[in-house]
Amino acid sequence: MSGIVFTINFRREMFERAAARSRQRILRLAGWLGYFGVVALVIWSYSLNYRAMVRRTRQIERQTEQFTASQNLPRKVPLDAAQITAIERFHMSPHRWRDKLARLAALLPGNAALTSVAVNPTGSAQSTEQNKLVIVGSLKGETGEDPMRGVVQLVATLQADSAFAAGYQSIKLAQSHASSSTAGVAEFTVECR
Repeated sequence: MSGIVFTINFRREMFERAAARSRQRILRLAGWLGYFGVVALVIWSYSLNYRAMVRRTRQIERQTEQFTASQNLPRKVPLDAAQITAIERFHMSPHRWRDKLARLAALLPGNAALTSVAVNPTGSAQSTEQNKLVIVGSLKGETGEDPMRGVVQLVATLQADSAFAAGYQSIKLAQSHASSSTAGVAEFTVECR
């Protein structure tokens, strides 16, 4: 007999199969333990959050009960018409001033530069002064042209523009003079009331 002879080691084969089954069982067990561990952590964090919320709710309820028991409820404050309009004007201010400043930037000529823009610069409490806008800047004249003429044109443009002039009764040139440091430049102050 001259052929290949196969030998099978049954004990080794059984051992390898048992080891593979044990590995699979351990991997499945680890997967399930990991899954349930993550679920337990999520449930635990929700329960901690719930306890904190319940504790905070009870604290707020106790504070509310103490506040109402002490009879220190806030009183209604009577406001007159001037105070109500001042409050409304205050709440509308950011949008209105943003629009005014954007319009001012569009109306300024290229040869003008602003030094400052101030609302109620004196800090007056009078209602007529609270809306006052003071624009200070300089304007460089074109070659051979008087810079004061450009300043007067700027004031006329501000007066004629309905978007910028809204809310003002007068827009006037309060002060203007030729710059002492630079020739051909006029410095101006415009008051809007």
